[in-house]
Amino acid sequence: MHSARNLDQPPRPDLSPQQREADIRASIANRESICPYAPGLARFVYLPEIDSLKMDHVYYLAKELKAFYEAKENGKRVGRWMLLPDKEWETHEEAHTYSERIFWLLNAAYFHLVRDRKSVHAALNQSLTGFERGHHGEILVPIIGKQPKRGSNVIPAKSLFYSALSPLYRSKQFYRYSPHCLIPLVYASEFEELRTRHTRVTENVTFKMAYVGLYEVFGDDLHINLEAFRSELPIWGAIIDRIAAIMRAKYTNTSSQEDLNKGCPSTNLLAFRQCNPKLVEILYAKYMSKLSVLNSLIKQTGAHPIDIIGASFGGSGLYIIPGYVRD
Repeated sequence: MHSARNLDQPPRPDLSPQQREADIRASIANRESICPYAPGLARFVYLPEIDSLKMDHVYYLAKELKAFYEAKENGKRVGRWMLLPDKEWETHEEAHTYSERIFWLLNAAYFHLVRDRKSVHAALNQSLTGFERGHHGEILVPIIGKQPKRGSNVIPAKSLFYSALSPLYRSKQFYRYSPHCLIPLVYASEFEELRTRHTRVTENVTFKMAYVGLYEVFGDDLHINLEAFRSELPIWGAIIDRIAAIMRAKYTNTSSQEDLNKGCPSTNLLAFRQCNPKLVEILYAKYMSKLSVLNSLIKQTGAHPIDIIGASFGGSGLYIIPGYVRD
């Protein structure tokens, strides 16, 4: 059974940054995070108050970013950049607003370092191209720096994958839970390396992310047969992909089986969330005999299949969504 955080005992706001860093390091050392990128050499930065998209903040973050790029310990590259906000977030809305502000400022800082003034201004105007948004307005596949080209396995050396963690989630098992508010960044190339060289690790992590997403949405009292869920999850993914292809085919007036309608995991998930629930019901009925876990969860929660599948794939991007089986 997974135990939820006691919401009557929120993290103490009076802890010093040094104490918060110690708590986070202890959490990582105790393997409380399911992210395989959590362990490793890390550089913590205690952020000052940052309440706007101003160049003064860009200059400060550019200096810190340059220091991170150059950081080494015993000859090894420091691969994790941990940014601690000046105070704990009190709501998810506050976390979203603050973390997105830092996201655009960091991109502006990167382009300031490479002397690309046009992109600096675009970042401050939140108008850099190539960033799609998810169901809750979150930026899908958030990258600081030069974005990898679609279909290319070559990841720009200094590009960083950006995330935001907090103690606001109802379940400590959730992959974005942290004992304190935290903005971690890791070299984006590590994601591709793990995916291509350590496929079992990636599959295991994506599987864990899928089922803890259910606990976060529906509570820790769910009963899930994990082995059955591991076997069934690819079918859930196939339903997402199939629905996205069907929706695209309507706009392109082509067959849903054509390659142009396949899409990528993050955009497929977004299309799935926007589809008519009746379409999900049709595919659910088609695969019902193979969906024992989904059937059980519908009975336990009373939720629609679209909500259960969507909760399982609550994250976005290739890192969270496993490879799917297809018809």
